[in-house]
Formats: sequence, C-alpha cells, structure tokens
Amino acid sequence: MVCLACTALTKGVICAVCDTRLRNAPDTVRGDGLRVIAAHTHEGPSRALIHALKYRGVFAAALPFVTRLAERMPPDTTALIPVPRAWLRAARYGVDPAAVLAAGVGRLTGLPVIPALVPPLWWRRHAGARRQDRVRIGFRQRAAAPAGFALVDDVVTTGATVTAAMDALDKRPSVVLAATVAPRIGGE
Repeated sequence: MVCLACTALTKGVICAVCDTRLRNAPDTVRGDGLRVIAAHTHEGPSRALIHALKYRGVFAAALPFVTRLAERMPPDTTALIPVPRAWLRAARYGVDPAAVLAAGVGRLTGLPVIPALVPPLWWRRHAGARRQDRVRIGFRQRAAAPAGFALVDDVVTTGATVTAAMDALDKRPSVVLAATVAPRIGGE
C-alpha cells in the first residue's frame, strides 16, 4: 500500500513519517463562543489526506481524522449532523466528506448521524477566495436537530460554511467537529 499523504510505501493508511508530521489542532473558540474541535491543522499530511478524501473519493483517508475526532469529542454529545457538500460537487467527486467523517465517528462512538441539512445545488468554491468574494450558502433544514448535537465539517477556515449551516438549523450545536482547521480561523 502507498501512504495517502506522500505515496511512500507503507503498511497503513499513512507512513510513519507523515504520521509524525500530523499536527494536532488545539481547540478553537469562535467569536460567537462556539467551540471548534479539529483533528489536525490544515497543513502538510493532513491537508493531503483531506484532499484525497474530498477530490479523489479515497474513503480510507478519513481514518486518521475519524479516530482523533472520536477521542476528542465531548462525552455529552448526543448526535452528529454533517454539513453537506453542494449536490453538484458531491456528484462530481463521488463523496460528501462531512458525511463520511460523521459516519466514521458515529461508528466509533455509537452516536446517531442525522442528515438534518439540505445543501443548495451549487455554490462558488470558497477555498482561496477573499472574504468579500464569498457567497452566502443557503442550506435548508430537513430534520429537527436534537439538543447537544455536534456539527461535523471537513475543513474549517473562515467559519463561513459552519455559520451558514448553523443559521439553517433550529438549534445551536454544542460543538463543531472538523477534520482540519486553519491555524487561525479567519474573522472569528
């Protein structure tokens, strides 16, 4: 097998070198007081892994994130609600990364995964865009959110997608779980 981060030969999902280069992300508290728990910072091997999941549909790339998120999740969490990918991107890449992450964490913790949000058909990519060039994402709620749920996303950089998801829900999440987070969540 090859390392999903650097393509070196390895026995697992990632090689020992990349495993030591995964930088654990500290908890972040947004300006509105919401706690963001991420597995790793969005750099190096973790960036390569999340890209393998998002853009190549390599489901095994989620494993290092899922394991770490399950370990770090607050014990009073009641359910997991993934932030869905735009329909057209999910169809194009064959994967909804947040759903994959939520399903993996749910399997490890026994928590239910509730697909409570409906994404729009498409929105302009936010990656690399200036804040003023980002569009508001119009998620809709399809199922009630239970008290104490965690919102699950793949990458948190500015927090705009998480904010749009929260705005569509009838309850506020107790925490946000993310595979990777920018070293500093912009604007938060």
